[in-house]
Amino acid sequence: MAWHGDEAKLQQLCQIFEAASSPDTRVQQQVMQTLGQFGQLPDFNMYLVAIFGQMPHLQEVVRQRAGLLLKTHVMGLSAAGLAPGVADHINSNALSAMQDKSRTIRNTAGTILTTMVQKVGISACGTALEKLVESVGGSSHEVVEGSLSALGKICEDGLALLERASAGSTKVSTADAQLFVTWTSQQVLPKVVSCASPSVPAFARQSALECLNHFALTGAFNDGKYPALEQFRAKYIDALGTLANDTTPEVLQAVCKGFACSMDNDWSCMTQQHYQVILQFMLKASQNPEYGVRLEALAVWKACAAKPDSWAIVGKMLPDLVPTLLTNMIYADADFMILDQSHLEDDNAGSADSLDDIAPRFHKESKNIDGDGDDEEDGPPVREAHSSHAWGAEWTARKAAAASLDALSEIFQADMLPLLLPLVQEKLAHASWEHQEAGVLALGAIGVNCLKRLEQFLPQVIQLLLGLCDSPKPLLRSIACWCVSRFSAWICWAQNPNQAQIIGTVTKTLLTRCLDRNKHVQSAAMSALMAVLETGGAVLIPHLNDVVETLVKARVLYQIKNTRLLYDTIGLLAWIGPDLDKPQYVQALLSPLVQRFDTVPDADVTTLSLFECLTSVSQCLGKSAAAMVPKLVMRCLKIVNETAMAIKVWEQNPNEYERPDKELMATAVDLLAGIVEGLKEQAKEMVAKMNFLSILPLVCQDKSSRTRQSGFWLWGTATAFCIEQLAPLLPQLLPMGVAGLEFGGLLLMCTPSFIKVEKK
Repeated sequence: MAWHGDEAKLQQLCQIFEAASSPDTRVQQQVMQTLGQFGQLPDFNMYLVAIFGQMPHLQEVVRQRAGLLLKTHVMGLSAAGLAPGVADHINSNALSAMQDKSRTIRNTAGTILTTMVQKVGISACGTALEKLVESVGGSSHEVVEGSLSALGKICEDGLALLERASAGSTKVSTADAQLFVTWTSQQVLPKVVSCASPSVPAFARQSALECLNHFALTGAFNDGKYPALEQFRAKYIDALGTLANDTTPEVLQAVCKGFACSMDNDWSCMTQQHYQVILQFMLKASQNPEYGVRLEALAVWKACAAKPDSWAIVGKMLPDLVPTLLTNMIYADADFMILDQSHLEDDNAGSADSLDDIAPRFHKESKNIDGDGDDEEDGPPVREAHSSHAWGAEWTARKAAAASLDALSEIFQADMLPLLLPLVQEKLAHASWEHQEAGVLALGAIGVNCLKRLEQFLPQVIQLLLGLCDSPKPLLRSIACWCVSRFSAWICWAQNPNQAQIIGTVTKTLLTRCLDRNKHVQSAAMSALMAVLETGGAVLIPHLNDVVETLVKARVLYQIKNTRLLYDTIGLLAWIGPDLDKPQYVQALLSPLVQRFDTVPDADVTTLSLFECLTSVSQCLGKSAAAMVPKLVMRCLKIVNETAMAIKVWEQNPNEYERPDKELMATAVDLLAGIVEGLKEQAKEMVAKMNFLSILPLVCQDKSSRTRQSGFWLWGTATAFCIEQLAPLLPQLLPMGVAGLEFGGLLLMCTPSFIKVEKK
């Protein structure tokens, strides 16, 4: 379509995009204000198209900004807000820009075209898409690269649409889904498959395989799902096999990802011969000098542990596979590049944690208490594993290798250990701490699954690990603490020879490291102490003096992250019970907790952990903690009532207020339940005085299942210990109990309290 804008406005807009590079805050504010004014123009998109696609003499950054703003502006419009002529004009200029010499401009053009398809659909973009597919066969490298990149993005979005349609989303029409299947099967896939060939340039091979991988990874090639797409599955596997001999690392990465996906999907066309060839290739790729190739290839071995059809093949490969996995577990340059440098610092205990690095904490589900308070099976709630001390948060080749060794050790214990243990022994004796660390990681990886077979070696292993806990290298100290935790079942085993001596040495070492000057070593040691508590807390009873003293010191030393872990540990320690319920221990542990409770804001990142800790303490040491109960109850009631009021206000004005977070509300209700359970019969007086059961009708019918579950726990404990105070609420509560029984996730919570009320 012909369009002629105001030349002065066009030049002014170009100047604005140039000025956007200024670091001056006032200039930035002026840029935003002026762009806001331009955004009111009915033909604003046309100005952006002109700058992006029709003024090649401008700076690349100016054109890119215009293109990105065009994409953003289009995304904000409704499909009806784009007239057909305008849409065609945008598509036409985006296609032209995909032939630009600048990769940045080509990528931006592809993003614009992808956005247009999202906004107006495949049918409305039919002409542009037809030309885009034709461009894949062009002679210009720039055009082919840009076209394949855009097709990959469009297909990725379309496959996400298919997944939503398969999940029954009402926002995706069957017609749109079928249109995508038809378009890709008739136009896109034939072209893309032809590009997955050794005869085309490496960038095209890579892009083609990545596009095909999108289809495989989303299950589009799976048996019977989309017959029109399924027909390309054999061609896809053939392409992977052909390009397995490629030498370009990026292509090999795509091949590895495709092969791993082929095995995961259990396609009917896959035979033992396929598995044999694929796994031999993946073994070789796991030894590739290129880190990215190894990273993709190593992912397959953990998956093999869940595929019995592959075990015979993998078993024969173990003599080569085990050393390969161990080699990949040594820290590589890529690991150090993404590793938080604080892991390497000798002394950072006094450095405050960055709030940006602290993961959100969610309230754990209420413990299933039947209300009697006499269940001999009762024990501490299971805490999340803290395996990040060993394998890290990022997915790396090291982590993939360790996870694979862990998974395979369950299947191939007898065959793997004779191969692995001599190699581990070599690593542990190596002069390099990185090799020693890999040996410790390997021991920890197999520790749980091979515990019985390792039993004869464990006295020496534990002694060695405890020695490494004193290494001058923080990473070696932390991995040693983690590895000790992997053998906690043996450490706590009653039939273990010299158990008392072993427990004493392990406890002393872990407690020392809990006060380490490196924060990550502190975390690893505290997590290991938690593992021992979870496995057999009673074994620590002879060492309670040292444990409590260390936890008190840690409260002063720790920053935010480790303080949350400390609260978890105190909560677990409380389950030791009567041996901890002594004045000196209760005073030492509770005083800091109560002081913190009095001052910590509701929104603080440690508040949930503190409340959960106090819940366990109240359950287990309830009568000894009775003095603090009134202030706990008052704050819990305040949180519940304020949250309920905030929810009501938000429901009435959802556009004016943020949705309230119910996590702390549920935690507060749990704390009330813990108080009742801990006080037992003495709870009657407290309940009568403070009337906190009055919140039950509110929380037991809350829309959040998490809050309802906490409410049912409080109901159950009240039924057991203060039925007289509960009785006036029963006409309201009983229908809620019946309704709760209909929710499978709440069944265990509801049943005890409901049945007990019926018995009464």
